[in-house]
Amino acid sequence: MSFVGKILVVVQVVLSICFMGFAGAVYTAQHNWRAESMKLKENVANLQKNMTGLESEYSNYKTETTQKMNDALSAAQTAKAANDALQAQNKSYQNQLETVRAERDTSVAQAETTGEEAKFRRQESGRQRVVNKTLHDTVNDLRTKIKNLEDTIFTQSIREKNLVAKHNKVLDELKYLNKIVANLGIDPKDPAIAGMQSPPPAVEGLIINTKKDKRNGTKFVEVSLGSDDGLSKGHQLFVYRFGTIENGNRPKYLGKIELVYVDPDKAVGTVIDAAKNGVIEKGDHVNSKL
Repeated sequence: MSFVGKILVVVQVVLSICFMGFAGAVYTAQHNWRAESMKLKENVANLQKNMTGLESEYSNYKTETTQKMNDALSAAQTAKAANDALQAQNKSYQNQLETVRAERDTSVAQAETTGEEAKFRRQESGRQRVVNKTLHDTVNDLRTKIKNLEDTIFTQSIREKNLVAKHNKVLDELKYLNKIVANLGIDPKDPAIAGMQSPPPAVEGLIINTKKDKRNGTKFVEVSLGSDDGLSKGHQLFVYRFGTIENGNRPKYLGKIELVYVDPDKAVGTVIDAAKNGVIEKGDHVNSKL
């Protein structure tokens, strides 16, 4: 071998070592990226769960607050109507009282002309005084009721202000949570979030295509189900293989996939849980219920 050939052999060995180092670095980076991706997905799921709980709590609180405010307003309107009725009745009693006083004065004047009429008028005056006292007592009772109703209206007004303040506080907290989710680069209206939020419907289909990874394991699968079947990005499906009666095999669990792309009549999913005793192949079955 010539000197140039020896140099080329050495260069080839050095380049082989460099390429082996590059391959190791790429594999390490890929492994770290996958772990970080799974961690971020878990964080997103936790944040979405917390946000869903807060939205549900806010919705319940808003419904309860609205009902209480409506009840308070209805009670206030009823109290105001009762107050107006009591004031009208009080005015009527005042008119009756003036009428009774006029009648009493007339009776006293007539009593001076005749003894019998005076006696009768005195008796009548006594009866009118009883009526007058009864009317005064009724007026005092009505004034007490009016005062109690005004106190009730004032208390309901304070409660309404407190409920409005609490309602505004909940709205501020919701805006703050939405900002946190937005800072994480997540859109709450994203179909992926909707898939995480609601479980998939009861569906069953087939694996129509698969894509292997470098280790000859199934990495991506294409299924015969899509958005027309109620599926969306983020939904998870189980993969299994039917056995046959002739050979006595039972249905076999092969793993679980998560949908990453959804069309109306088909979808693509990535394998997130592969069984150790089987490889997902074309023709296997998928189901939303294990």
